[in-house]
Amino acid sequence: MKITRASHILTMDGNSPALFLKLETDAGMTGWGEGTIHFFPQAVAGMLTDLEPYLVGEDSERIEYLWQASFRRLFMRGGPVTGAAVSAIDMALWDIKGKMLGVPVYQLLGGAARTKVRLYGHVTGRSATEIAEAARERAGRGITAIRFRGFHTMDDREEFDQQLGVEQQIEYLAAIREAVGDRVDLLLECHGRYDPVWAVELARRAEPYRPFFVEDPIRHENPEALANLRQATGLPLAIGERGHNKWEFRELITRQYVNYVRPDICHCGGISEMIKIITVASAYGIPVIPHANESGRMAAHVLFAQAPNVCPRAEWGVRLNHNAQHFYRDFYEPVDGYYPLPPGPGLGLVLDETKVVERVEL
Repeated sequence: MKITRASHILTMDGNSPALFLKLETDAGMTGWGEGTIHFFPQAVAGMLTDLEPYLVGEDSERIEYLWQASFRRLFMRGGPVTGAAVSAIDMALWDIKGKMLGVPVYQLLGGAARTKVRLYGHVTGRSATEIAEAARERAGRGITAIRFRGFHTMDDREEFDQQLGVEQQIEYLAAIREAVGDRVDLLLECHGRYDPVWAVELARRAEPYRPFFVEDPIRHENPEALANLRQATGLPLAIGERGHNKWEFRELITRQYVNYVRPDICHCGGISEMIKIITVASAYGIPVIPHANESGRMAAHVLFAQAPNVCPRAEWGVRLNHNAQHFYRDFYEPVDGYYPLPPGPGLGLVLDETKVVERVEL
């Protein structure tokens, strides 16, 4: 089955960009993938255009070959733009494979390890009272794990005040814990904003509130700095949404700098690369909790949360009624804080191209 056309659509998911790739074949089979990165969507779109000659005319069933061809033929070392573009290609190829065989992709990966996935939702707010109320509302809808970050009131500042950031994170953490009680897991997101010394201070002060993990306490560039943080706190650490291939995760996993790794399937090289990251992490007893917070990646992330060797939690969007519902013909809503198994073949969700094009604003 030959690929006859590769095209992409750069559209909007709420206030954020969403980039979808469509692969068409001579058998009439179509596959969809996603390569969304918030901060340089035009660059990824350009990369997909550059990679199109490596795809058209090739056999869509040769997924690993096409992954390697897309990654290695570029000569220059891969980065986030390459990772996102290859992710979209790989997802679309797996989508075609599943549709061709008439089975969900998770059946090709060893079958479903569970029948539903526990979700965690985001909460935001510009005060402790506001964010606590949002958390209480989420908990009331059956969500038993909540991810948040403080310092929204500092987003417009020219320079991030790390001391004030710690103060606000702890204020918000305390308010949310009081609002939802002890049975809800709290995921403390830091967005890589802190230097190691302030990350240690944040973790020390967060310990009484028992967050499930502290996510991205420092930036990704210096993984060794995580070793000092690991020694300074007993809180679980998580990192990974900015990783763009297995080599980015190798040191984190083999040196056991973190308790959870969080690759994003739209950034890390797609399904094929995610399988490899999961396999290495499982050998070291480190669970994978995939990162996700935009549109179509939910399909693939749910797939992995239902496959073996993955911690059974999936990320849901900021507003819980996910924006992805705008893009799909049939969208399966969460029930009591859990997401059901997508029943269809391929990635399990059918993208409505008309709806995607209607939302193009870039």
